[in-house]
Amino acid sequence: MAGPERTRTLVTTAGVVVLAAVTAGSLFGREDPVRGLVVAGLVLALGAALVLPQLRTGRHTPWSQARGRVAPGHAVVLWKPGCAFCELLLRAVGDDPRVTWVNVWADPEANAAVRTHNDGNELTPTALVGDRVLVNPSADALRAALDADPA
Repeated sequence: MAGPERTRTLVTTAGVVVLAAVTAGSLFGREDPVRGLVVAGLVLALGAALVLPQLRTGRHTPWSQARGRVAPGHAVVLWKPGCAFCELLLRAVGDDPRVTWVNVWADPEANAAVRTHNDGNELTPTALVGDRVLVNPSADALRAALDADPA
């Protein structure tokens, strides 16, 4: 999801969070306005915790450069902000020099590539290692693919 589609999703999500906060605050604040404000504040905090990670930019190599790095022993990981599985993989293998990270929300060509490898779906993380496609791999699975003998 790149450009306007991403913006539309973020704005919609933020709007739903605000609406939920107002609704919860109104319902819980009928008899006790302070309780209503506390509940509304909690809903807003929870919503911010859900929306803010999606604003993360993180590591990114343009797809035009990264696609040439797909090879046995080197992975190109297609990821997106706000994806919990991407965060787990990034934390586990993010410093490995054999891995190149491509943000599919920052690069329309990368977004098209991830969809090509996943039957039109934006499934992340998707790791490309040589001719292998690993969808939502664990860190161990990615390391095993990187260490596999290409012959």
